[in-house]
Amino acid sequence: MSDALLMMRIDDDDYDEFRDPLKALCEGFPGAYWRALEDKPADQRYPSEFVDALMVSGFLGALIPEEFDGAGLSLRIAAIILETIHSTSCNAGAAIGQLYLSDILVRHGSDAQKQKYLRAIAAGEVRFLASAITETETGNDLAEMATTAAKNGDVYVVNGAKQWVNNALHSDLMLLLARTSPGTPDNPTAGLTAFLVDMKTALNGGMSGQAIDSMNNDGAGDLVFDGLELPLDAVIGEVGKGYDYYRELAQLECILYAACATGDSAFFSEHAVTYANERIVFGRPISYNQGIQFPISKAYIEVQGAKLIGNKAAAVYDSGQQPGPLASMAKHVACEAAWQMADACFTTHGGFAFAREYDIERKWRDARVMQMTPQGSTALLTDIALNDLAMPQLT
Repeated sequence: MSDALLMMRIDDDDYDEFRDPLKALCEGFPGAYWRALEDKPADQRYPSEFVDALMVSGFLGALIPEEFDGAGLSLRIAAIILETIHSTSCNAGAAIGQLYLSDILVRHGSDAQKQKYLRAIAAGEVRFLASAITETETGNDLAEMATTAAKNGDVYVVNGAKQWVNNALHSDLMLLLARTSPGTPDNPTAGLTAFLVDMKTALNGGMSGQAIDSMNNDGAGDLVFDGLELPLDAVIGEVGKGYDYYRELAQLECILYAACATGDSAFFSEHAVTYANERIVFGRPISYNQGIQFPISKAYIEVQGAKLIGNKAAAVYDSGQQPGPLASMAKHVACEAAWQMADACFTTHGGFAFAREYDIERKWRDARVMQMTPQGSTALLTDIALNDLAMPQLT
């Protein structure tokens, strides 16, 4: 089969060698596991056992080259891994960073950084799960980034704060984006630099963190930097090129989160159809009713279209090119389709959708969260308008 035809396929039966063991792993973490976590305080909700199982499985080393003991697989396969996880009761939000952050390190890390960390990341011995970009006052407006990293002799001294850093307090390594020099009127995002932060060392001096009490289990936290010292070799890639790496990171995130959304859609459609076929009202299953059939069918069509765009975006990236706005399209369409399927599933279950034991309300919340993170729908639409449609940018 040609690469072009393979890229456009919707059916993924030939990926069973990845799907089957992943589904078996996820069966060990049923809905009851995730519900129990939600009953705990915010700083105890992180699914450590699930993340550890994924780490040991080797699936999270999919994008690390074989020379560093990774699997050396394509982004398409990484997307299949996440889609499969999300088609079950599980959620990969607490572990997804291991995939896209390791790929950034492969592409832009120094030889010393790669030799020191990649094998341990591939083996699941080191968690590289966190990226500190968003700030309290400016959000994702990177031109206004206030966190600074000032060079002082043989170290960079970091001051500032980051907000909504997923997995911040549960990761061994973190990618930090900070300003090392001012931007220019023509290029306000110039002067941003990416750093590799050893979290244990940082939390012992110069950085503090606090878990955010939120509605999901991604371990999000707020971080404050007060004179945190980073060695010069903590820089990822070139000084001042951080925005370029962020753009690449954002495209990776979009494609992989699109796969998560597609997996959620599979969960919702399966549960909606099963429940509709089993629920008897007025003497017959409610699946006979077009009011039940049509919303599920409509959402299903949207999901299939989203899968095509996601497959194409991954194929473009795997070919060595940057997918650009195509990645934004993939995430936007996939998350919108997942939300439609979630709503159809919720409506199909009626009052039982509110019962925690069905896991519909929990996964429904997860689907809503993905419309907003790590890039919200409005940001994705803006990216498409500016870079694919050549519409003017507000200045």
